[in-house]
Amino acid sequence: MSYHPASDGIDYAAFSIPSGTPDRVEGTAFEPDLRCAMRDGVELGADLYRPAVGGPFPTVVIRMPYGKHTPDMGMRQVGEWLARKGYACLVQDVRGKFSSGGVFDPGVHEVDDGYDTVDWVAAQDWCDGAVGLFGESYYGFTSFAAAISGHPAIHAIAPGDIGLERQATWVRQGALLLNTTGYWALSMDAPEYADVSAVDPYHLPIRDLPETVGLDGAFYRGVVDHAADADWWLPRSLHHRIGEIRCAVLSWSGWYDNYTAPQLGDFQRLLEVHPHPETLHLMVGPWDHEGSAGGVDRAVCIPVPDTAQHRWDAYQAFFDRYLRGEDNGFGAAGRADLFTIGRNRWRSASSWPPPELRPTPLYLRADGTLSATEPSGDEGTVGYRYDPADVAAETVGKSCWALCTTLGDRRALDGREDIVRYVGEPLAEDLELTGPVAAVIHASSSAVDTDFVVTLCHVLADGTVNTIQDGIVRARYRHGIDDPRDLVPGAVTRYEIGMSATSYLVPAGDRLRVDISSSCFDRYDRNTNSGEPFGRAEAVVVAEQEIHHDAAHASWIVLPVIPA
Repeated sequence: MSYHPASDGIDYAAFSIPSGTPDRVEGTAFEPDLRCAMRDGVELGADLYRPAVGGPFPTVVIRMPYGKHTPDMGMRQVGEWLARKGYACLVQDVRGKFSSGGVFDPGVHEVDDGYDTVDWVAAQDWCDGAVGLFGESYYGFTSFAAAISGHPAIHAIAPGDIGLERQATWVRQGALLLNTTGYWALSMDAPEYADVSAVDPYHLPIRDLPETVGLDGAFYRGVVDHAADADWWLPRSLHHRIGEIRCAVLSWSGWYDNYTAPQLGDFQRLLEVHPHPETLHLMVGPWDHEGSAGGVDRAVCIPVPDTAQHRWDAYQAFFDRYLRGEDNGFGAAGRADLFTIGRNRWRSASSWPPPELRPTPLYLRADGTLSATEPSGDEGTVGYRYDPADVAAETVGKSCWALCTTLGDRRALDGREDIVRYVGEPLAEDLELTGPVAAVIHASSSAVDTDFVVTLCHVLADGTVNTIQDGIVRARYRHGIDDPRDLVPGAVTRYEIGMSATSYLVPAGDRLRVDISSSCFDRYDRNTNSGEPFGRAEAVVVAEQEIHHDAAHASWIVLPVIPA
């Protein structure tokens, strides 16, 4: 499903849900435009899908801001699929969106509104008292919010593609996810959708981006103005309340989703605090935020098989176990169900990260190579010039919600002199990487603030260069978004860069490559290097960057190696 129409070329309005299980009922019923009253009197609109006969039924609730009748959301297909499997399904517009009353303030009302909605659902004659929630992105957030509300009817939730600490999710190590969360904040500036198709990503300052599409952009400006204000983000986040979740959880995502890293972090935290960790499950596939690889045959440049049935069968098996009480063996093979790209099959793990992984450093050498051996002396530096007026703009005009198809062969960027590249020797044997990826870079800059972007790549035998994962850090926020510190120009500075996670097989004979640059536009907002306040920079300053490789200031990437 997509709330970014045509963002990945898939006709979501015509899609159907594949299933490997027989339907439990033949006929389904549809009851549109039901009204649910919240505790403050605001009424929210909802549609009901259910089996045509029988009942009551376990019920799955979906609460979203994208329109219950929006064709690209595919809610008719989802609701009818659940009804055929023996469930009732309530699809609701959240407060302030589409058919619902009130004002939409992202994140603020979802715990209380989730409780009140479930309370209403559980009292209906078509509900048997067992309620689950399902959804991706914002309606994954509302699933978590309802679980945190503590309503006793909630037995299970299956949220995907979402992180609960909204500040760290939206402003990644100091850089705004402009193409995704930035444009989303603009598009939500209306009861339905605001048209942001003509947005000018190059406009400075980015705080005034709404003006390029004639919008007020109150929420977007709030995000920019409060990027470093934890108090503003707290009521719009849920990470601080994760210990209140008591129900079963299937947390799911894709290796190329924008929220994979924070979602996996939330899952690890949930394992620590949940009273019944045996009811916690994880599924990560070869997908992006749009689930593009379920409708196309590749994850960036790597061919992958159709995985759509696997994911939908997993959702059903999870709800069958926890809402219907079936002893169907869901999760028996391991807590985590992970798709390994390149090996192109699912693997089970007892937890996340897999306990067998071995964090393995790979050092960047001044001669442009990668080595398992760290530098023993001063090898010198590798430099490049970063001009914010000439950024690496691979994603402008495309959708970074659909990275599996938006990203391509990185050889298209190989002519740029503001990207430095380190290439390893051909691998002697297959290398499986499953787990978190990170980098430690020592660098100096002539600017008081700048960005560093690290990309881990797979170089195929035919020369294709495929992105495995990447990460970014804004220099002034290297100690955290709440502790900004300008650079001392020319001083060597250490940067620790999170690069999300992966499960990826690099076959024998192929190579690893690491790229370092200072822009990844407009996936992230560009750093103008001027040191002006976040979102308000207008001056553009060219920065001279140096990557260091000496024994005291080595640079390396940490690979999550799974022993053969």
